[in-house]
Amino acid sequence: MSPDVETLYLTSEKSNIGFVRFMAIVSNCIEYLRYKYGLSFYEVIKECSKELIKKGIL
Repeated sequence: MSPDVETLYLTSEKSNIGFVRFMAIVSNCIEYLRYKYGLSFYEVIKECSKELIKKGIL
């Protein structure tokens, strides 16, 4: 039986550091958009989700 992808992804220290960096980038982008457009966190996530769905990414 093969291990789950999530298990493999989070076993290496390098993978964990990459994940933390990615989450920091996402967090900074959300904060920037909140500040720039005066929206709440929820509103930013909602609008981003709509755009991703329109473009067929989600």
